[in-house]
Order: sequence, then C-alpha cells, then structure tokens
Amino acid sequence: MSGRKTFNVTEGISSTSEPSLLDGIAAVVSMTGRALQAYQERKRQEREAALQREQQIQQKIAQIRTSIRSSSANSKIVVQQPQSTKSTSFHNATINASQTSTSDVINQALLQDAQRRVQNLQTKLPSIQAEYQVLIDEELLDASSVQQALQQTEKALQAQNLADAEKYLQVLDNARIQVIQQLQAEWKAQIDFVQTRLNNLQPRLPHRITQQLQGKINHTANNWQHISNTDIETLHQEINALESQAEEIQAAAENLVVSWQQSHYDARISEISDGDIVIEIETHEGANTLMRVEFEGQKIDLAGPQDRQGDLSCASRTVNVIQLFQEQGYQLEWTHWNGEPVNQEWRNLDTGATPTETATDSYLSDTPQRRLESQGY
Repeated sequence: MSGRKTFNVTEGISSTSEPSLLDGIAAVVSMTGRALQAYQERKRQEREAALQREQQIQQKIAQIRTSIRSSSANSKIVVQQPQSTKSTSFHNATINASQTSTSDVINQALLQDAQRRVQNLQTKLPSIQAEYQVLIDEELLDASSVQQALQQTEKALQAQNLADAEKYLQVLDNARIQVIQQLQAEWKAQIDFVQTRLNNLQPRLPHRITQQLQGKINHTANNWQHISNTDIETLHQEINALESQAEEIQAAAENLVVSWQQSHYDARISEISDGDIVIEIETHEGANTLMRVEFEGQKIDLAGPQDRQGDLSCASRTVNVIQLFQEQGYQLEWTHWNGEPVNQEWRNLDTGATPTETATDSYLSDTPQRRLESQGY
C-alpha cells in the first residue's frame, strides 16, 4: 500500500489513560471467533502478569524494610532509661533560696522559670504521649520502654522534679531521632527501588513521560520527612501501568511482525523511538515499508513506497497483513492516507473478507491512478 497510512487502534491495546467498562464491552461485541479468543487469552495473560508484578513489588518492599530494621539488634528501638537524679523539689528549693539573701532574687527567678517549664511540659504531655503512640503503632518503638519513660516523666512533673522529667524526655527524644534515621534509610531504599524500576523502563518510554515521573520521584526524595507508604505505592502503580503499556505495545509489534511474515514478507522490529516501536518490512524489491506502533496504544502509522501503476498485489497483501493482525485480537480503523481523511465507507477493514474482496482493493482498482486523483489522494 503506497504512501502514509494511519490506523486508529479501536480495540486490543490499552492506552495509558484509564480504560472504561464500556471499552471492554465494546471489545467483546466487536470481536468474534478467532479474534475474540485471541483477545481474551491475551488479556488473561496480561492480568496474570500484572498480579505477579504486584506480588514481586510487595515482596521487595518488605525485604527493604526487614533489611533496614534488622541492622539493629531489635527492629523496634528501645528507649534507654536514665539513672534517676537526686534533685530536690521546688518546695525545698524555695526554703534554700530564702536562706541566701544575696542570691534570693536570682533563685526566685530561676524557681519561677522552672515552675513555668514544668507547667508547660504538663500541658504538652498528652500530645507528646500521642506522638510516641504513633511510633509504637507503626512498630518502630518498643512499647514497654516508651510507656515506662512517659510514666516516669509524668511522675517527675507531678513531684516538680524538672531535672528528672527533662532526662526522661531526652531519652525519649534520642529514641525518636533513631527512628527518624531508620525511617530515612527505609525511605531512601524504597525511593532507590522506584528509581531503579524507572531506569530499567526508561528506554521503552516516551521522553516526556520519563521526565514527568522523574520529577515526582525527585520531589518525593527531597520531602521524605512528609511522605507515606501511599506515596511510594502511587509511584509503583504508575510504573506498573507504564510497564503494562510497554508490554502491550511490544506484543502488538511482535504480532504485526508475525502477520507480515505469514504474508511472506521479511519483517522485524528495528528500534524503539521515543517509546514507539518501529517495524521494518521489505515489500517491493529494494523498497521498504515502516510501521510505527505508538506508545499510547491508539494509533499505528504505515509509511510505504509508492505502488507501481497497475500493480495491486502489494496493496492486497498489505490488507491481508492487517486482517491477520486483527485475527490476533486487535481492531483497526483506517483513518488517513497521506494526511487526508479516508472516506467512512473505506475505514473498516473487515477480517471476514478476503483480500480481493476488501473495500481497500475496490478503492485501488478500476484504473487506480484516476481513482486516486478523483478522491484527492
């Protein structure tokens, strides 16, 4: 078939946009026989591959967490209890301050400051307890050692023993810092895993998609203190969808190659160009046809040599290739020829017809040159 043809893929390849339920219904309605069986089998295999991929990712994430947390003696960080001090309460400190008249003003100021700090800590204690409870619930801190330190803190505050209270709060904070360091290591390892997946997939993706996803990964890495498991999972799901799309495009290209080969043409996948898969087919002697399966899964372009006048064999065989391809569970609509819209009556390539009976052959027959000129092609 001469010139540049554009085929819209109406069924058989999922686009990168989210498919609707009607898409699946349309596929079942529009495909019959061998095409429907091929479509259903391919979709079954795609679902199994997606499930297996998700299981492998979850296993890898669990391994990352286990590896980081097992680097310490205990996966749950234990709060190291301090030695209790012999600090006096503020009541005794008041008596001592009154006995030293030269430092009475200073001692009184210190006492009032300590009392304010105790009151402030007593006010904050419920929120402090809630903060550490979150870390306990996430199995990052040892519950019994945290509760012991919090109880001793509360006891010291009730006794107006600021020194002991601050010591227990300090060991709690030390444990929290350890948790943060551990979390940072976990998040970094998980983000590195996401980055590795993108790096491996990058040669099969359009550049713009790679840039968009790389930007999201960089933002996550720079804001690890504020991310959650959901953020990491979202990145993995995006890569999952792109991997599935790349595999579907690869399968479609391989099926096209097989269709050309079954029609006795030499065909092969030559390259991946910005996510699109390019197929080279040797048609006429020394003349090649290129087909480009776009990554979005919505269009296939064919750039072929000019047909020799009066020779419709190439056109007929090309239509036969498309029919063989559709029998593998794909639906195409021929929409443009050399940039011009194709008449509606010629758009559908019916897999039930033989090449000599197709609308395309009728379109090219009956003095081809005059027919093409009359249609503006």
